[in-house]
Amino acid sequence: MKQKLLFLFLLSFSLVIAKPNKTVDGPAIGLKMTGGFGGGPSSIQFSFYIKNIGTETLTNIYITEAPGTSPITYYFTPIASLAPGEEISYLYGHKDAMCYDVSQTIVHATTTGGSEITDLSSDPFQYETVNGNFSYGSYYNDIPTSSYYQDYITGVSQNGTYYDLNSNNIVDVGDVINYTYLFQGFVNPIFYDDNAIISDMIYSSGQVSATGIHYITQAEINMGYVYNSSHVIYQSQCWGSTYLEFEDESVCYSCPNPNNANIITKISNLQPHKISGNIKFNNNNDNCNTGINLPQRRVDTSDGTYNYTTYTNTSGDYHIIIPNMYGNYTTTATTNLNPNFTSNPISIATTTYNSGVPVNYNNNDFCFSAITDFADLSVSMHNSNEAIPGNTAGYYISFWNNGTTNLSGSIQLTFDGGKLTFANATPSQNNATTNTLTWNYTNLQPFEHHNIHLTLNVLTPPTVNINDLLNFTVVSNPIVGDNTPANNTFSWNQTVRSSFDPNDKTVIEGAYITTAEANNYLTYLTRFQNSGTANATTVVIKETLDTDLDWNTFEPIASSHEANIQIRTGNDLTYTFSNIDLPYESANEPASHGWMVYRIKPKSNFAIGDVASSKSDIYFDYNPPIITNTVTTQMVALSITDNVKGNFALYPNPTSSYFTIAMQTEMNAQYQIFDLNGKHLESNTVVSLKPIDISAFQSGFYFVTINTELGKATYKLVKN
Repeated sequence: MKQKLLFLFLLSFSLVIAKPNKTVDGPAIGLKMTGGFGGGPSSIQFSFYIKNIGTETLTNIYITEAPGTSPITYYFTPIASLAPGEEISYLYGHKDAMCYDVSQTIVHATTTGGSEITDLSSDPFQYETVNGNFSYGSYYNDIPTSSYYQDYITGVSQNGTYYDLNSNNIVDVGDVINYTYLFQGFVNPIFYDDNAIISDMIYSSGQVSATGIHYITQAEINMGYVYNSSHVIYQSQCWGSTYLEFEDESVCYSCPNPNNANIITKISNLQPHKISGNIKFNNNNDNCNTGINLPQRRVDTSDGTYNYTTYTNTSGDYHIIIPNMYGNYTTTATTNLNPNFTSNPISIATTTYNSGVPVNYNNNDFCFSAITDFADLSVSMHNSNEAIPGNTAGYYISFWNNGTTNLSGSIQLTFDGGKLTFANATPSQNNATTNTLTWNYTNLQPFEHHNIHLTLNVLTPPTVNINDLLNFTVVSNPIVGDNTPANNTFSWNQTVRSSFDPNDKTVIEGAYITTAEANNYLTYLTRFQNSGTANATTVVIKETLDTDLDWNTFEPIASSHEANIQIRTGNDLTYTFSNIDLPYESANEPASHGWMVYRIKPKSNFAIGDVASSKSDIYFDYNPPIITNTVTTQMVALSITDNVKGNFALYPNPTSSYFTIAMQTEMNAQYQIFDLNGKHLESNTVVSLKPIDISAFQSGFYFVTINTELGKATYKLVKN
């Protein structure tokens, strides 16, 4: 640890009277006196240096205060005699004083002839003029001794250590610099650091310590360094508030310092390598020379111990971040690939090495070809903000082509027209009714993704109330001939809220699934908003993946901005929105939002009572992470669904004009009425025993479906 002694000096000027710097012929005596504060501002410690500067022996030498100075207490007895040239030093005294003191003493001596001679003390630390030259004071001047209070700070240091917080062997966002701060001195300081969160300081006699943490940003990883401007402020007993910078224990004199920081911490000598390439679909049978770029295709690499995963971007490019060390990696792009595709090559081998600079092992390209043609259309939907009575609610419908042929058809959304009204959509709808919107699409190429953004108006109470359920169903056509028709329909319920957190997590399928739904995807949405005071350059979302979910089934669906996706060591998920330039809320509220959504299946052994959870840590540039709420999904038995059905009953049934829904146990529920052809006729919130008028319905059979967070149940209703 470097040691530092801080002296605070008050500049003073003294009139210097030159004396000859030589031995005096005859009797002569000289006195030098130094002073310094010790043990606090009220005590000055003095040292005296007495010398016989004449040619005669002197006797009975002692010291007194000079006129006009306060008394000094002495710790020595008179000196019996001093021979010519003899000097006595380190004789001590002290006095009480304030923060600044000017004192002077007189030395007395008796000559051989019995007469007394004296000399005023001089300050050896003041300049004097001797023979026309400047030099420090000596026995030959009469400059008074000036004493100044000193804050003795014997150690002020800060040291940072890089720590792989997420233990994925990669220098990445989510890792930290752990700092230690130490202040040694007899004052109580306060620590400040513009780039770290400092913990509570620990005070002990003569020492103050603390720890701090800084979350590393992508920009710092790219630079290789973390810069801190850190300092101490303490109250000096004499000079008031005093500022003092920390010193770097691991100082790097050769490190770049564009920010003029006083603490520079090198993140790592081994910034991560990349394995990069491109994936295309061989639609023209020319070995992908003119193929279609494949977005969101999973790519894996492994050194036999650790596994790393990423997904291609909209241009079909991928970058897998791996440790900067020696390794033999095997990269593949066939995980979860439909068996109707082949990959050329099947895998690519890469040998990496330790390097002082990161290396991009590029041109690791794959070409996919179809064995047989097939159609496979998928669809999903999620909200972009909460549904609040009297406000607008935003939604995204995502659909994509997993097959090998171009597709044309339609996307149809059915919503609760009694609670929601259509506002607008991008792209515009081709057809609209009070509860249905339809978009036509043509020539959707293999692996092409599209998003529809729409806004609905949420009606006011009592039509729409908090905790009401809003029902949505999206159907992507054509279904006939589709390789996986289950992916063509997506249904979900949204709960009406009173407010929302702009940085939150949602599982679209809700808090419960049944054993019959165990093999279905769970859809997770993370939303974020820049509520700061400047645009965000980089936003990073990190998750520790739940062990009850099968991360081999992970599929990114969409995101508000282009993102790089990385999965490392099987459970560390990172979405990096580089150069997002996300506006801050007060500058552009609509553009200050972002989101990402993916889907994943529970593991095959996910059993009744098991709970899968998810939360996100959101990093905005240099700020510590914002941690979202945790969402959970529990597997429940079919009997719970049966209990849902048993909780409700329709009366009277048959009926001629109205019926009621009776609830044994109060819960949030919505009802929907369908005719025998599946046409949606009416929906609303279930209020126990409240009459529901169906007098305008034709006589016949109808189905009433009741939706709850625990499940849904369907009943037959007869209209006379």
